[in-house]
Formats: sequence, structure tokens, C-alpha cells
Amino acid sequence: MKLTIYQKSVYRIIINATMILRSIGKTYKKDPEKLKDFKYKLFKKIEILINLMDKEKLKNKKIRQEIKDLASECNVSVGQSQKCINVILKYHFLLNYNNPKVKKELDCPLDSLILKELGVKKIFLNKMNFEKYTDYQNAIESKLKQNQYKLDFDDFWDNQNLKKDGLL
Repeated sequence: MKLTIYQKSVYRIIINATMILRSIGKTYKKDPEKLKDFKYKLFKKIEILINLMDKEKLKNKKIRQEIKDLASECNVSVGQSQKCINVILKYHFLLNYNNPKVKKELDCPLDSLILKELGVKKIFLNKMNFEKYTDYQNAIESKLKQNQYKLDFDDFWDNQNLKKDGLL
């Protein structure tokens, strides 16, 4: 099943809102066609992953492989690639599911706030490699309580920001 125009539009808004496209745009500032190609390849990978999610066949190994492949194919860092993929998967899941089997497979989208909570002083997403990415996901997993998932680690920040804005 292909993503609908509405899904693509919402997911494009989400990646713009996370400011990750600004980072990737800097990577491609001299070649806007490469940015367009990145978006195209990103959405092709998202379509594959969401189709697997919809069939309850999504596996973490597949997500991580698509993150690595996108980084390699588009000459961006794993940090940049994971942010786009993980954020879109997070919101697709939150808007469409309440299934622990699927949630268990999702990684926490990494950003500076999450990394700070893990005790990482300075790392930029555009410098993150796959080994570090895996280390951070493992560190998140080690901090979880029983019946929690890596995606729940990101919920803390969402709640904190919504409370700060008076929206919760």
C-alpha cells in the first residue's frame, strides 16, 4: 500500500517541525537536487516500514537497516537518517495503533535532549555513526522500567514540553 497524499503531507510537516531537514539542508546547501533525492528515498523507506507496521511484521532490525541504508545512499549521517525515520514511525504509530507488539520494535528518536538525558555532553546528529546510535538505544533500553518501551523514553520530553506550554 502506498502512503496517501495526506500521510505524506503530515509526515513532511513532522520532519520540518523537528528541524532535521534544516540540518540535512545544510549538508546539501550546494545541491538542492540532493535534498529532493533524500526526501524521495526517505519516503520510499517510510512506505516500506509503515507497510510492515500495518501488517504487524515490522522488526527493529529492518528499521535499523533502513536507517543505515538511507544514510549510506544519501551521504548523510546515521544520526540525521534515524531522526527522520524514527520520528515519522513514532507519529504513525501514535496516530494509528495501540499495539505493544509493534511498539516494542520502535527505537526512540534521538536528539540533543534525549542524548543529554543519557549523559552525552556533546554530539551532533550529523556526526553520529551506527555504532553510537546502537549504543544510545541500548542505554535507553537499560533505563526503562518493566512494561516500558524505548518510544516511552521520548514521551517524557513530549509531556514536559506540553506542560511547559500550558497544554497539559
